[in-house]
Amino acid sequence: MTDTVDARLAPRLRLNAVAVLPAAVLAAVVLLVVVGAPPALPLLAGAGGWLLALMLRQPVALLAARRLPRDRAAAVVGWFSGPAEELVRVLLVLLLIGSVPDALWAGFGWAAIEVLLVAVNTFVIAGLVNRDDEKSREARELLAAQGMMTPHHPAWGFLERVSAIALHLGFTLALFAAPWLVVLTIPVHSAVNMLAVRGVRTNLALTEAGLAVAGAAVLAGGLALALAG
Repeated sequence: MTDTVDARLAPRLRLNAVAVLPAAVLAAVVLLVVVGAPPALPLLAGAGGWLLALMLRQPVALLAARRLPRDRAAAVVGWFSGPAEELVRVLLVLLLIGSVPDALWAGFGWAAIEVLLVAVNTFVIAGLVNRDDEKSREARELLAAQGMMTPHHPAWGFLERVSAIALHLGFTLALFAAPWLVVLTIPVHSAVNMLAVRGVRTNLALTEAGLAVAGAAVLAGGLALALAG
């Protein structure tokens, strides 16, 4: 990576980091209009649930990184995302969620904390671009292999987060309606994550279109199930 490319890449990455934040704002506005102000417990439980799922993934990520080649380790972590998140989500729903609005706000809390971490991580990546120490070079190589060093147009990041928010809302609603559906949300969640990671390296537009369709379908299905119940 040349110095000229680095100089252009860091500002674009920072712009991409900022661009994902309006997705959460948009979702919050829609929910405020449709279901009213959020109850604190579901909102905070959703955010805490995502953080707990992230913690559960860390031992798997560390073990995979030590025992497996880089690509296989990334695949293991990607496939484990479904079980980690959906098992925590179904427990959250069973223990703390009592209504459709609660489920919506819990799903939003889950998605919003993820949006925030995506933005923070992207800022961190931007900070690595111009550094030339060994650890920064290794980090850049790993991030490049995952397609995270490419400065896509900020609109793609915004759209990706909108799709992700729709998925989290839909998964939460579906499990509120029928907790046994966790046997389906686990593989669907993992498959969507893996397709997104692999697809962004080859055809970004097609990948984002697929994510949008998946997000819309899961949200529509979750709403239908929750309202029918």
